[in-house]
Amino acid sequence: MPQNAQEWDHRYRQPGYWAGTEPAEFLRDVLPLLPHGTTLDLACGEGRNAVFLAARGWCVLAVDRSRPALEKAEVLAREAGVPALWGAPGRLAARSAHPLTLLETDLESSALPARQFDVVLCFNYLQRSLLSALPRLLRPHGLLVYETYTLAQLQFAKGPRNPEFLLRPDELRVAFPTLEILFYREIVAGKGIASLLARKP
Repeated sequence: MPQNAQEWDHRYRQPGYWAGTEPAEFLRDVLPLLPHGTTLDLACGEGRNAVFLAARGWCVLAVDRSRPALEKAEVLAREAGVPALWGAPGRLAARSAHPLTLLETDLESSALPARQFDVVLCFNYLQRSLLSALPRLLRPHGLLVYETYTLAQLQFAKGPRNPEFLLRPDELRVAFPTLEILFYREIVAGKGIASLLARKP
């Protein structure tokens, strides 16, 4: 697995889509529960989840630090018939009138706006310093959909290897004390992942 921004850019410049073009299974599972409105896809990568939601009527802001990844997301959106535009650098704000906005920014150095989003997605990304800020992004009754790797992933040959970017047991479940947990699981079946759906009161 890539370990820094340059390695990720190199990976995303390769032919094809590293994570595929289909949305995450967990996103499909919770789709009926998601409120329509503005959605933030954090560390969106090549855009598979963002395009999936935008094609179904959500207004999505897809954010990643990798320009090559976002360029692939733009192509994927075009193929899906989803209009995409590029956001102003550093402006992490919802665009309620547009299906998909692509924004190149470093989440670790960006100011995160409060109460802007009805849904926040985060898949296969862990930056612990950002966890406490995620509930503030949500409007009242908004949903957080979070899924990423756990330390159990280390028993498998593929996937991330750096423990710094792997969740400890139960870590994701207790990370958001101000949110109501609607669903939580940790599984070890071909990969080690934790999945969470939580609502802001």
